[in-house]
Amino acid sequence: MAIAADYKEERFAAAHRVTVIGVGVDVLLAVGKILAGVFGRSAALVADGVHSISDLVTDAAVLVGMHYAKQDADEFHPYGHGRYETLASQFIAVTLLLVAAGIVWDAVSRLGSPSLAPPAPVALVAALLSIIAKEALFHYTLYIGKKYDARAIIANALHHRSDVVSTIAALAGIGGAMLGYPILDPVAAVVVAVILTKAGWDLLKEALHELTDSTHAIDAQIQQQISALVESIPEVHSAHFLSPRRMGPDIRVDVHVVVSPFLSVSEGHQVSEKVRLRLLESVAAVTEVLVHVDTVDDQIETLPALSDRLQLTRDVEREVSAVASFTRLVHLTPHYTMAGIILDLVLETANVMNDPAAARSAGGELCARLLAKLPAVIEVRISTTLASQKRPSS
Repeated sequence: MAIAADYKEERFAAAHRVTVIGVGVDVLLAVGKILAGVFGRSAALVADGVHSISDLVTDAAVLVGMHYAKQDADEFHPYGHGRYETLASQFIAVTLLLVAAGIVWDAVSRLGSPSLAPPAPVALVAALLSIIAKEALFHYTLYIGKKYDARAIIANALHHRSDVVSTIAALAGIGGAMLGYPILDPVAAVVVAVILTKAGWDLLKEALHELTDSTHAIDAQIQQQISALVESIPEVHSAHFLSPRRMGPDIRVDVHVVVSPFLSVSEGHQVSEKVRLRLLESVAAVTEVLVHVDTVDDQIETLPALSDRLQLTRDVEREVSAVASFTRLVHLTPHYTMAGIILDLVLETANVMNDPAAARSAGGELCARLLAKLPAVIEVRISTTLASQKRPSS
């Protein structure tokens, strides 16, 4: 669909723009905080600077992941490339956890130092500037991520927010150390690591939900919207096995719909197309829908295995040939229900049955024979014709 392709291009362009801006901010902050931390004697600020370097790595992961995620399905990826974006989110999560472990290692080694010098004022100023810049970047990135439902961008926004929180912790440690409690600086670095661990674990959990096709990866509001849209189709009696799966930016939906057993195959297909198109047109993130048409809710009950069309046709033709008023079976339509088969028959007669009583007698005789000989049949409905007709082809 051209609209979907245009949306993916617009989505990628917005993601690229916000990520490039993030790269520029993170470069300045990483260099500034590490230098200020080294010259200002602040372990917490150095740790926070390392966190900003990890932001650069995750920015790159977002760009690469979303570049591949926007590509269409191909021979080797029939379900598309959406999970490259999920992998980018997972990479961000693992990076956060590794950075947190490194910060703890460094902070613990500093805690064992015999003398801890208090940080210089430059560390305090650098921390304040970092908080302002990263908070602004967080809000901008989160806005773009939510606008385009881009999980990797939202993950990166949360990474920016974790940087804000960690810098606040560093700021508290620096301030406490400058007031005469130098041990608070490495303690603040440990607090930063705890914050990073929490953010990394949350991101990792979300990515695992997507990779394992968990419904937890789909917002509850979207799931309710999909369910309501399916059941809004008049021909759909109910829906079950509604299984939306997130694949990066895309949502694929599998659903079983229950329709009347008296619909034709082509009409049942039309109903499934209505469901498919309704979801594709109404939910932007939905890119593929697979609809299975049922006549009963097979979560509750399953249709019994009954005679197929070929066997039914043979049995009905045998009984039709035994009733003199009918010359041949023109058409047979079996309707499979939980109670058994309902047969609709179109029969050709030798002449017009002007005698209603004779017509009822012939039809009754055939119905009785079929019900007696075919145990799976519970009802027979007969219509007659002299000859079949169809519209001439143009």
